[in-house]
Amino acid sequence: MPSKSNHDQEQRGGRDRRKVNLGPPAMERRSGKDRRRKIKIPIFVKFVLLSTLLTIIVSSIISGVILRRQAKDFRDQLITMGDSLIRIIADQAPDKLLNEEELVLFQLVKDVAAEDQVEFAQIIDVKGIIRADSRSEQINTPHQMPLGSRDLKEIEDTRIGMFDRSGETYLYFEKPITFQDIQIGKVALSISQQHVRENIAGATRYIVIVTVLIILLGVFMSLLVSLYFSKPIDRLMDGIRAILDGDYDYQVQVDRNDELGAVGNAFNQMSQGLKERQIMRRSLALAMEVQRSLLPSRVPQIDGLDIAGKSIYCDETGGDYYDFIDTGKQGLGKIGLVLGDVSGHGIPSALLMATARAFIRQRSHMAGSIAEVVSDVNYLLTQDVENSSSFMTLFYLTVDMQARKLNWVRAGHDPAIYYDPTADNFDYLVGQGVPLGVVGDWPFEENQRDDLRPGQIIVIGTDGIWESRNADGTMFGKTPVLNLIRQNRDATARQILDAIIEGLERFRRGVELEDDVTLLVIKIEPSSNGAADAEA
Repeated sequence: MPSKSNHDQEQRGGRDRRKVNLGPPAMERRSGKDRRRKIKIPIFVKFVLLSTLLTIIVSSIISGVILRRQAKDFRDQLITMGDSLIRIIADQAPDKLLNEEELVLFQLVKDVAAEDQVEFAQIIDVKGIIRADSRSEQINTPHQMPLGSRDLKEIEDTRIGMFDRSGETYLYFEKPITFQDIQIGKVALSISQQHVRENIAGATRYIVIVTVLIILLGVFMSLLVSLYFSKPIDRLMDGIRAILDGDYDYQVQVDRNDELGAVGNAFNQMSQGLKERQIMRRSLALAMEVQRSLLPSRVPQIDGLDIAGKSIYCDETGGDYYDFIDTGKQGLGKIGLVLGDVSGHGIPSALLMATARAFIRQRSHMAGSIAEVVSDVNYLLTQDVENSSSFMTLFYLTVDMQARKLNWVRAGHDPAIYYDPTADNFDYLVGQGVPLGVVGDWPFEENQRDDLRPGQIIVIGTDGIWESRNADGTMFGKTPVLNLIRQNRDATARQILDAIIEGLERFRRGVELEDDVTLLVIKIEPSSNGAADAEA
């Protein structure tokens, strides 16, 4: 049979292995082990914080780049100015240095040092003696490089360095004084970077103000954007809470033509789908109870027979069933047993099963052989399912303890297993026949066996047993069933049935059933008293 969804249903009177919850989904979610609660931060707050952080980072990076560029530009301007001043001195000083016109040289460096940024200017002769200095006390002293001076760059023959003094940084320039390509001395010039620092400080204040304004504007814009997106999300959250509380009529109002509007419309459609699903769940639960009521609640009390039956459904409803047919001669040790398997699963299969059960029960109380019963039921079912692909396999068995014989009709179902413990021999109750609902005028044949003896065991099952698979994809097969029958041959019918079901569960190792499982076990005994439940 086709595979079916994974839920187990057992016959009425037994243990229901599924828990039917007719309440809203919230009831299912809220039950069980408590989970650790985490602090919830609204998306509105997250968006504002992330936007603010991003604005600060971007603004800081841009501000830093601008400040570095400004500092470089200011320094380049000072270097250009210093290079120009020292070239003026170097161009005007040669003849005056040769003629030792010290007053003219002094006036020359004094004029250059009049610039605000110039710290000092010097003219040094070839012997390293300062011949002119804007600081008069340095004249006629040996020239020395500023302490801690370090080179920065060189422009043509002008050497440019830097040194620190009293917490302030200075640029230092040196250029040779030449006369007819012969060096007769050199010029030294120092320029303070105080003006650069002041300019940078001013630029920093300006950039900080602009950055703060940008951040405030960014925060304001992020608030607006966050509100624009968070309000629809809040409405969706209100809808989710309403659904969790079981209000499936709640509609989310999201009047937008973007993705959030599409989500709102999808949410409203989902809530209606959940409402319909909830109604369907209630209907399925009711159908499950109705179908369970169709299965036998007790096994009949037949002298010489020990009977057990069980159905496990993999969905809320299924297509497997078994039944005990009252032949009117139960007191004389005669009873009919029916086991059927409808193709597919779910509601359609359950409806066909209920229809077939009614047909079989009604027709079995009329005159005729079981072959005629099955033929008439097949004709009626074919009229109902001829336009569909549904069908039903059936095994109809009668046991007559007075005559010590079996009669059966096989309509496309797996043959029943027949075990004789005395000879330790397995046989099968075979026979010709197609499934019900396929060919309306099929002539079903009745088969017979008349060698019943105490201890013999008859097992009828559906293919959901031997076609079950484990996690490795291996099929259970019939061999384990035969072994379990042999191992439990001295047990009761109920114990044999339970052993087979337990063996199947061990084999599956937690893998859900893909098809319904139905099993009938009949054991021949010298005598039997009392009734037993069809489900343990």
